[in-house]
Amino acid sequence: MDQTVKLLLVDDEPLALRRIRGFELASRGFEIVGEAENGLQALQCVKRLKPDIVVTDIGMPVMDGLELLRQLQQQPSPPKVVLLTCYEDFDKVQLALRFGAGDYLTKVMLSEEEFVGTLQRTAASLRKEHVETELVVRIQLQELLLFPSEQMLLSLKQAGFVHPVYAVAVIRTALPLQEAWSEELFGHEEGDQERRYLPVRMTPDTWCLYFYSTQRENDASFYGWYSRQCSRIEEKLHSSPGFGDYVVAAGAVYHRPCELPRAYQQGLALCDRGFYAPSREIVREEEAVGFTCFPQERFRVLLAEMGNAARQVDGPQAGILLREWGDQIGTTFRPAPGQVRQMAQAIHAQLEAFGWEQLGETGSEALPERFKQAAETALHASALIGAARQIADRLLQCRPSASSPGHMRTEIRKAISLIASDYARIELAETARRVSLSPSWFAALFRTETGQSFHDYVQEVRLNQARGLLRTTDLKVYEVAERVGIPNSRYFSRLFSEHVGLTPLDYRKNDRTVRQEGR
Repeated sequence: MDQTVKLLLVDDEPLALRRIRGFELASRGFEIVGEAENGLQALQCVKRLKPDIVVTDIGMPVMDGLELLRQLQQQPSPPKVVLLTCYEDFDKVQLALRFGAGDYLTKVMLSEEEFVGTLQRTAASLRKEHVETELVVRIQLQELLLFPSEQMLLSLKQAGFVHPVYAVAVIRTALPLQEAWSEELFGHEEGDQERRYLPVRMTPDTWCLYFYSTQRENDASFYGWYSRQCSRIEEKLHSSPGFGDYVVAAGAVYHRPCELPRAYQQGLALCDRGFYAPSREIVREEEAVGFTCFPQERFRVLLAEMGNAARQVDGPQAGILLREWGDQIGTTFRPAPGQVRQMAQAIHAQLEAFGWEQLGETGSEALPERFKQAAETALHASALIGAARQIADRLLQCRPSASSPGHMRTEIRKAISLIASDYARIELAETARRVSLSPSWFAALFRTETGQSFHDYVQEVRLNQARGLLRTTDLKVYEVAERVGIPNSRYFSRLFSEHVGLTPLDYRKNDRTVRQEGR
């Protein structure tokens, strides 16, 4: 309800109306928006002026105050009614109170203090009902948007929450937006009586804003107001630190209540489209160009080569591969946000083998941690790719170690590349054949060049791949074991425990706990 309480005066006695007009009402938060001489006129005024309180005499021609009360109570969201009576109207007053009248005043010796006091009590009751009704409407609106049904739409209609023109905006934040912040963020501007909006929390990081007008109006005019409100809210989001990245999506203008769920789904889709929009740019309409997947096989090879470079402490090669991936996101390919985040999490898991202390990057504010956080929460590709490029730049500054692929024989470099791309099925004899060496000579040469036996090297690659799968997927342990080429799940669990120091389940649980605490 607006801060100023709107009054409609109904009385067929001009002197009575003049007397009330003489009271000091404006400074106390009340505004007389209209007057009527009888109940019939009053009904027309209520429809047009939307008063909060109707102050009406009981005895009037054409339609008296009692019949006016009956008619108003049949409306979805009726105004409060305060009756003006004479002493002989007491029986009618009793009946009116049973019909739902808010209060009554006797016209004889009516004082300004008594009149204002009654209005203040009625306004307080109205505000309380408004808060309770809005809470119910929020719940109903949330349920309608999440689980559309005719019954829920009917409930909103019965509550009077249907409007001739409306629009839906969706806001996503990287971190949950607290209720205390939302009250300040979504506060209304003063002065607009017919246009309002209702914020509804859909999930901890997603809000739906239902914008509406109580009057029929031109779509362009309503959209202009709605767009300005979204810009004002975006400015507040930008100036309020604490929840990281965000995206604001403003959908189209609608008229039919049954299209509300569709309007919300459009807002969610626009939030996804905003992944490739510049930061702080409100996403206002669907883009013509859709998402294009990053080829799965191409990424698998890239990821394997990146992991191999990390294990060989070849910073420049890892940096080149990471920059190559980042340069293709949003240009050559435009994967859906979820796919990009999954790829980034898999990359972070692979690069862990590099040992970030070699970059001088440790602690919660280090580049790897910022990249990990962006991989989990970024709502814009630019934020995620920016973090990846920072790491790539640091990796490119590193010197390759003596055991890096750049210092190895061509046959061993080729073998390492084969392992990276086919670690789950690779065998020593077949690898030796593909690099044109005998198995015995290849095995000896491999140990000399890498410092590990072929078997131990492959096993380490498989277990590091398993770490990434445990962190970035919900695959069961035996499924992870099969995917990395160790089909015996018990044997896999024992190897993993020896390699990492934790069982596969404990490793996954520990990683998720750390991520939750980091939020």
